[in-house]
Amino acid sequence: MPIELISLITGNVSGFVFKLIASQVEGQQRQQEMLLKKQEAADNSADKAAQRGGESGAWVRRFIVIMVMVGVIIFPFILAVLGGSVTIEEDVPKGGLFGFLGLHSKELLTVTGSYFILPEIRSSVLAVVGFYFGSSCFSNKK
Repeated sequence: MPIELISLITGNVSGFVFKLIASQVEGQQRQQEMLLKKQEAADNSADKAAQRGGESGAWVRRFIVIMVMVGVIIFPFILAVLGGSVTIEEDVPKGGLFGFLGLHSKELLTVTGSYFILPEIRSSVLAVVGFYFGSSCFSNKK
């Protein structure tokens, strides 16, 4: 194989490789620019939402927090003192070949002598704690 042919082939291959690398870098730069524009739009939207909320939005958030804390702290205490009962409905898998897959189940009613905290109440407590105490970890002031 003549040296001119080898030089021509290696020149074409290296040109292709460098052009491919350049196009990938250009694509990554465009993607970064799009991500920055998207983040800027999200920041602008959050700023506008914070300005719209005003004092009435703060009172709505306070009311929601108070209701969640009443459901988690005060209602269990009142029902523990008064001795109320709650009925819980759940599906229990039957034994057998397909029991572990949950294909056959029976309904079970359980009566408890206390207050039943739903998973929704637990998740709302986590949201309140994350919103109020999680944001205090970061200072917005410079």
